[in-house]
Amino acid sequence: MSSEIDVWADDFMNRKSSSDFLTKYILANEHVKVLNVNSPWGSGKTFFLDRWRKQLSKEHVCIFFNAWETDYSAEPLLALVTCVEQQTKDKLDITATEAGKRTVDLAAKIFKKAAPLIAKGLVRKYVGVELNDLFGEEGGKDAVDATEDLVSSLIEDQSKTTRHVEEFKAAVVERLNVAAENNNLKKPAFIFIDELDRCRPTYAIELLERIKHFFELDGCRFVIASDSKQLAHSIRAVYGQGFSSERYLNRFFDAEFNLDNGDIVDLVRNTLPVISSMSLELNVSGEVVHNFYDRSEVKQAQKNTIVSSVKGVTENQIIVIGLCKYFKVELRELANYIKQIKSAADTIGEDVQFFWLAYLVFFKASKADEYADLWDADKWRKAINSYETTKADMVTFYFIRDVSTPADLARYYLTILYADRQEISQLSSDLHSWRHLVYYGTINNVARLRSYRDIVELAHRLS
Repeated sequence: MSSEIDVWADDFMNRKSSSDFLTKYILANEHVKVLNVNSPWGSGKTFFLDRWRKQLSKEHVCIFFNAWETDYSAEPLLALVTCVEQQTKDKLDITATEAGKRTVDLAAKIFKKAAPLIAKGLVRKYVGVELNDLFGEEGGKDAVDATEDLVSSLIEDQSKTTRHVEEFKAAVVERLNVAAENNNLKKPAFIFIDELDRCRPTYAIELLERIKHFFELDGCRFVIASDSKQLAHSIRAVYGQGFSSERYLNRFFDAEFNLDNGDIVDLVRNTLPVISSMSLELNVSGEVVHNFYDRSEVKQAQKNTIVSSVKGVTENQIIVIGLCKYFKVELRELANYIKQIKSAADTIGEDVQFFWLAYLVFFKASKADEYADLWDADKWRKAINSYETTKADMVTFYFIRDVSTPADLARYYLTILYADRQEISQLSSDLHSWRHLVYYGTINNVARLRSYRDIVELAHRLS
């Protein structure tokens, strides 16, 4: 088994094709120094960057910087320089070991060239030593001359600062080139930055500014993962709600790539375990085979109907795919929901009413106020309708002779739960499509159906 297969072994969203495309795109377009991988929180950005970096590191120097892990630092430039210095060490260097990586190499040239660009107090806070002890009297003098505010430094002493910037850039290029030569790798180097949108706003802004001013190098490319919408919101929190944060961000990114999470079929197929369930005879493929003797009316699948042409997709998988869209669930959340569904199903036992169980798990996890009202006889209808009309995405399931929304199915289950004997009898007069399966699968043991609520509450505590 090749190392490449190992890298993408659990890639169920076809991210590899995106990484291959972006690698060729960046290498073919020298002006793209900074690429923003844009996607909401929990949508797989970290997975994508991690696997892409591992694949790319076979041919290029690759550095991974978790911005959120260092946003306690007062100066993002020093945190980034530390990361570059540590991850490009020669493997024979004692400080390249796991223990050594926790020790900053204070004699490294890249640090000396960064010193005048970083205030004296900030360096002391980060490495715990005085600047004079670190760089000697001459280096310390340059650093003392640099003010705590980098922008002020540029204004007060433009010529001197420009020289420091150029020396720093040269030191970074030298460091990356040596790392490439020592490991028989090609240029350019790639620096992957993750979790930027989780940082405090001022740190995120300062980090982007440092990259723009100090790392726009011919031999270096940045890949930054962020939720651009959230990042823009954070910037407005600093500069004011009227600030054009989207335009401001465009100054830092030369290109943007949006991850596509529209097709989660393979992910669900490979992560949802087999659960013994009562079938609703849901039409998975959307295909209808007409029988000459069957004159029953056939409904047509709609634009928002969840079907799949992939062979082997099951009814339960289609239900989960549909509920993901309905409740607007991101990939990171889905794994936990599946864990909760499986644990609840194990408790309930065989022949689970899978839709009802999954619906409750998703609804409970949504933290919507309407969920609590499901268990109020006077409020549950309004709760279901309210969530579907104001918060949910439009989704339908296909039963050939019926096209139903998640709310249609949920209302029927709750009708059974709250019905008295007379109402139960009335329900038996309308059992077309999936209703007769739910009716006869639950009517003789409503208490079991009612127990789903408490079991889901317990499963919800799993994380």
